[in-house]
Amino acid sequence: MKTAKNLSRRTFLKTGSAAAGYLLHSASGAKAIPLVNSNANVYSTRDDKLITGTTVNYQEVRTAVDCIVKSMTGESGIDAAWQAIFPGITTSRKIAIKINCLNTDISPRFEAVKALIESIKSMFGGTYPVGNISLFDNNLWKSGKVDAAYGTSNLDALGIWHGEDSYGPETVSIAGNTGYLSKKLDEADYGISLAALKPHQYYAGYLSGTIKNMMGAVSKNTSTYEALSEGSGTGQFHDKSNHTGFKDLFKNYYANKINLYFVDMLFGTKHENYNSWTTVVKRITMGTDPCAVDSYMVDVICDPLLTPTLKNYDTTNAVPQALADAGLGSTSYTLVNVPLSTGPETLKEVQISIQNHRAGSKTTEQVQGTINSYLKQ
Repeated sequence: MKTAKNLSRRTFLKTGSAAAGYLLHSASGAKAIPLVNSNANVYSTRDDKLITGTTVNYQEVRTAVDCIVKSMTGESGIDAAWQAIFPGITTSRKIAIKINCLNTDISPRFEAVKALIESIKSMFGGTYPVGNISLFDNNLWKSGKVDAAYGTSNLDALGIWHGEDSYGPETVSIAGNTGYLSKKLDEADYGISLAALKPHQYYAGYLSGTIKNMMGAVSKNTSTYEALSEGSGTGQFHDKSNHTGFKDLFKNYYANKINLYFVDMLFGTKHENYNSWTTVVKRITMGTDPCAVDSYMVDVICDPLLTPTLKNYDTTNAVPQALADAGLGSTSYTLVNVPLSTGPETLKEVQISIQNHRAGSKTTEQVQGTINSYLKQ
């Protein structure tokens, strides 16, 4: 990667406030706490220009999407960057985007959906057929929810296939049971999991993340969606002991099918069935490791500096950790802050300030000021 890795204030806090720890112990000669100890990259843009008040600025979101994808791949152009995300893609190959529109009040924002799709369309000099892109969800409880979330005319204007999916005939083994795969995902060559920032009231780990999102792409039935849920047997999706359902689903299918995990963090809310957004976060996040991306989601949800806070449950990375233990990813991550524009101090500047303090050219007060400025961004 060509991108410098700069941790966000949340991951900075997760390390035990390493810089503050250095300031506390440096006078006695104690060794500073390491600032970075991670295995997987999570890429994120946070900028005030993404939202004005409660209005999402589409063009800024589109810029953020382009910047992140280029940062992920080290490519200077968005066309080549997307082709790196989708190895071997041609104008005849298809991309399926799994979204969660069960609660249309808090589905990922249309601006994020549009920015992702319009950015993908830039492949092959803008000639990638947008009809090869599908935006789908399951048909649990009702049909038409994807259109209800975003408006049929808005989705038609994008030129994509959109709606609720059916399942089979292809199957996957999940905890000793047969699951019928999403037809849209199965017929596609590449997949994207697109989630929003929210906890869940009962799902294991209390997280409605990119991993949980994908349980909606496999069903016990072929016509009406039916999930393997808590109470239906050991190892099912909502089982809180070993999470075998998710481990099997990713091991047997998704690990080689999903190319990108995208989280709309423009806003956050209390839980998956809440009726509105509660917290302005101003962030877009992506990665290729679902365990790392969802672990970062947990850290954002549990961030005590968010106002109002999103932590209404004991949200943990239990399921990401179960997948990581099965060799399907890493919960240890490096957050790569992708700039949209020049802003407050980056972690790199904090680290330089600490180094200058060690060398005697910065006072403790100056370093603390840099840290405070960084934590405010």
